[in-house]
Formats: sequence, C-alpha cells, structure tokens
Amino acid sequence: MAKAIAARRNGDAYQARVFWLKLLDLRTNDYVKSVTLESDFAAFVDDVVVSYSEPIKDRTTGKREIVCDLFQCKYHVTQHGAFTHENLIDPKFINNQNSMLKRLHDAYVKLSKELPPNAFRLYIFSNWHWADQDALSKHLHEETIRSTFYENGPRSKVGQVRLKLASHLAVTQEELRAFLDTVRFTLGKNLADLASEMEPRLKLAGLQPIDPTVTHIPYDSLAWELFAQERNSFDKAGFDQMIREEKLITPPATKHSEISIQSFAQFARRPTDLQVVRLDLLPLFDERFPIRDAYWKKEIPEEISAFMLDEKLMDVPQPIHIFFDCHLSIAFFAGHLVSPKHRIQTIPTQKNGSHYTLWEQSAPDTNADLWEFQTFGRIDEEVILEISVTHHIQKQLQSYLSTQGYNELPQIRVAPIGGIGPTAVAGGTHAWQLGYQLAEQLREILPETCRTVHLFFAGPVALAYILGHTMRHITQHIQLYEYDFEGQRGERKYYPSLCIAY
Repeated sequence: MAKAIAARRNGDAYQARVFWLKLLDLRTNDYVKSVTLESDFAAFVDDVVVSYSEPIKDRTTGKREIVCDLFQCKYHVTQHGAFTHENLIDPKFINNQNSMLKRLHDAYVKLSKELPPNAFRLYIFSNWHWADQDALSKHLHEETIRSTFYENGPRSKVGQVRLKLASHLAVTQEELRAFLDTVRFTLGKNLADLASEMEPRLKLAGLQPIDPTVTHIPYDSLAWELFAQERNSFDKAGFDQMIREEKLITPPATKHSEISIQSFAQFARRPTDLQVVRLDLLPLFDERFPIRDAYWKKEIPEEISAFMLDEKLMDVPQPIHIFFDCHLSIAFFAGHLVSPKHRIQTIPTQKNGSHYTLWEQSAPDTNADLWEFQTFGRIDEEVILEISVTHHIQKQLQSYLSTQGYNELPQIRVAPIGGIGPTAVAGGTHAWQLGYQLAEQLREILPETCRTVHLFFAGPVALAYILGHTMRHITQHIQLYEYDFEGQRGERKYYPSLCIAY
C-alpha cells in the first residue's frame, strides 16, 4: 500500500515537473502560446500539451510546421526496466486494454483530422531508457526513429519488427512510417534530472530557485493545487498573473541592473520585467532580415545608439548586465558604442541554452599567444577579416566573395590557438583576453592606408560585443556581415549589415 502511494505521488511529481519545464517557456520563449496540464485535446497524450503561436521547426524534417506538442509521462519506480518494441505493443506495459503503440496511433488519427499534416508531435517522456539489445534501439537518434529503420527488406530483423508493428495497428508500412515520424521518445530522465533541468530555467525566468537544503519542491504540489482550482491551462498573461499571485518572482536586484537587445524571436531569453530597459528591434525585422535592407544604414544603428548612449543608464545600479537576443552585428555595434567616456559599467552575458554566464572584463595582458593568423595578399586600402571561433566560415565565405568581386582583396584569417568549436572560448576572462589581443595584433598588421575592414565573424554573441569594444578605431570603416543560416532568402550566404565609421 505504502509503495503504491509513493509510486503515485512520484508519478504526479514527475508529470508536474514536465509541466513546469514547459510552463517556464511561457516566460522565456517567444514561440509558446499555451501550456496545459491534463488536456482534453487528445486521449493518452494529454499529460502536458504545448501549443505554439506560430509554427516552429521540426529537426527531423527541417521544416517549420509544428504547432502543437503532446506529452505522455510514464514514471516507473524501478529504474532497471527499459523500452522495447515488444513493450510498445504489449497492453500490460501500461496496464491498459490497449497497447502504448495503439493508444499513440489513436491519438495520431484523431489529431490528423483536426490539424494540418505534420503539425504535431507525440512525446513519450519517461525515466526508463531504451533497451540496448532491442532491434529498434540502433535506429533511434536523439528522440526520433531514423530513416534507417525503413531501409532493410521485409525478411531482415528490422523488417520483421516493422511488420509486427504495422500488423498490430492494422496499417500499411507506409502508414506506419507516417505515424512513427510524429512520435518522439524522451527517455532516461528521472525526478532528479528534471529538478536539475528546472534550476537554470527558473534562474533564467527570474523565479524562486529550488531549495537544495529541503526535501520538498513546492512546484510539484503547486501544479496539482492549481489543477484542483481548474487552473490547468496558461497563456503568457495568465502565467505572469499566477506567478505574481503565488509570489514566485525573485526580488529585484539592487546591486546591478539588466538590459537587453532583441532583434529576433528566441527560444530562451530573460523576461522583460526583470530589466530596467529593453531595446525591441523586432518591428524592424522579418525574422532574421530587416523589413527593408536600408534599415541597416539608418534606423537600426540610430535605435541602438539612442539606447546604449541614453544618459539614464548612468543612473541605474551598476554594473549593467546586458543580454543579447540579437544579431552578432548588433552586439558588435553595441560594444563599439560603449567607451570610457560613457561612464557606465557593462558586463555582457553569454547564454548556452537556458544557462547564462557573466563575461566580466579582466586584465587585458597575457603572455600566451591566443590567435593563429593567416594573411593572404598585400594589404592596402581594404581587407577581408575572417574570425572563425565556433565554426569555420571559409567555405561559405569564399563563394560570397567571388559573387561580390571581393575575392581579389587581401584576406586575414584568424582562429583561436586552442581550436575552433563550441568550447573555443573558455569564459569571460578568456573572451576579454581574446578581444584585447586581437585588436592589438590587428593594429600592428593593418597599414595606415587601410580604410575599410570587411568583418565576417562566427562566434559567441558576447564575444561579438567584446570585439566591438576592443576593436574601436583599428580602421576608418568596419563593414559587418550576417549569414543567412535558415536560408530565409532561398540561399544560405552572407549579407552586408551595419557599417561602423570612426
């Protein structure tokens, strides 16, 4: 009896934490429209339902088409069990008359009649893993079933698994694939894992943290207390009202201030009510591109300048933590505007998912060489400067230079000595050292005749801000460029953005 009660309570806590992980997106995500606990939208996948204000991209198809995600949470008290393809078609696995696969398929059929094609995903969220020896496990990538599951013939081992699943549902193998393409398996996350995931998201959202010195996590019970009050579905306004009523927002900081610059929608950002001021450039943009290219020349730099040079920033508690939900060019330009004469103390923040760290300025001197330089051609009036930090940009850049007639210009290629990649910058101290040393070496390399630097950069947005600050006055003009990662204009290539004149 006691074990049954504990199992039920742990199952409720598990579902509540998944609910909170999605709820927090209402405060920090620009795409989430609503989050519901125990929805009546579709049976079985009703534990948590997330709807989006506009379609989001599905990594499997690469298309922006998802308008709804539906979750079924399965918590198991024992940790030694595992998912198999046999479990999917065994009703005993979920203690129901129908199997998990059948119930998922029933939901799929219902939703397919009510939503556009490929507009939803069905999630199984559990603390159990997938069995390594199962024939299906080798065809799972992250949360999805890979296309390799459908490649071998019907007599192969995996072909027999496909036939078994299709026969269980009484569908063709083509219909089976269309169905399974909507199913996601988020497995191996226990209660402690979910609490650990909540901690940085609570911090990002500015809500009360989980107290590590006590056993009880109040967010677990609050979810069900709200449900008992028939408050199980929240949009942004409703969630903001609820967290204020429940006094979940952390007290405002008194020893520092926060500001942010936003130029495109984000999946994780600092809430605006925690900031003294926010520059919203979204009205000037259509996704990643300005509504008019001419905005790069006038409206955008004017708004950034008015924001960063506003004397009111001197009156708020210092230092100012600055968050970048914006283009690299905009962060670079903001860094260039902050000079010692401005009399404000800024600390750029670098986000990694739901985490963010302060990259505080430190001593600029270091005895070690931090950059590797390659120079091609004789530098005179113009030069191409390629800064590869998180990934190489040479391949994408060369085709653009050729089409623009810039391939004859001299080039300087720089990259961190430690290598290019997502961990190329170790933190704030390293970032500022990189910034100061790069500026110093460029001043030595560039001749007095050099008037224009065409700057192409791939790296952390906080480092873009730092480089904008340290590279002030290295030349008369710095022309910045942005890369069209999403192929919004039909071709992934570089486009000129802001131009800085000294």
